[in-house]
Amino acid sequence: MTDLGILSRDSVARRLNRETFLLLGGTAALLLQVAHPLVAAGVSEHSDFRRDPVGRLLRTLNTTLGIVFGTTAQARTSLRRIDRRHVPVRGRAPSGERYDARDPRLVVWVQTTLVLTSLRLYELVMGRLSDADRESYWQEARFFAGQLGATDDVLPPTYAELVAYERVMLANEAIPDASAVAVARDVLRPMTSLPAPIYWLSDAFTAGLLPPSLRLALGLPWRMRERLWFEAVIAALRLTVPVLPGRLRVVPQARRYETRLRAPA
Repeated sequence: MTDLGILSRDSVARRLNRETFLLLGGTAALLLQVAHPLVAAGVSEHSDFRRDPVGRLLRTLNTTLGIVFGTTAQARTSLRRIDRRHVPVRGRAPSGERYDARDPRLVVWVQTTLVLTSLRLYELVMGRLSDADRESYWQEARFFAGQLGATDDVLPPTYAELVAYERVMLANEAIPDASAVAVARDVLRPMTSLPAPIYWLSDAFTAGLLPPSLRLALGLPWRMRERLWFEAVIAALRLTVPVLPGRLRVVPQARRYETRLRAPA
């Protein structure tokens, strides 16, 4: 029998994460993550994204998409790889508070940023999901978070509680300090050789996916021209995504999974 991996054939995660355009939300998700000073401290002191931003991005994508679209063995290998990478990520933030990448509270925050950023961008382009699909998407992500160390006492049980949890975190914990702002600037400018106008295009789109409080904290402008650019990109995606050929629309990991499904048993 065909190995479907660790998700069901009709999983919502596979339906959403197959779309290449979701990669456009990656910067916004990262900024939400490092808005938490303890996450930012871990990234600043242990990540190689400054030295090799493209390589770091590709390795992260291959691992995370391998969890969703790989065979059972590949998915579990990817989960173990993430967990191993987290083991040495511990220390003290500039505030003096200890951080540990395997802290269940930080695992939940990182998973929250990925889920809600992806879901919101998907719905902007493809239309609103049903309440049942939203719930399923979170329950699938909740399973992944549990595999990485999140515990039931800190994992929001439902999608509605996930959204409420995000509001509480943005108001109380995911508030960038000076170190987090510095990390966020490196996330926004991974390659200093690129001209400023190119980065403006990315900044304006990313700003549209962020909550107002974080835009303000990071100094990302949200004027009429940024809003118009964001709306223009979303409108262009709505028109082009449905007619794109599969090799452009669908991420390679999903194409391999779908080929595996079509193969004779």
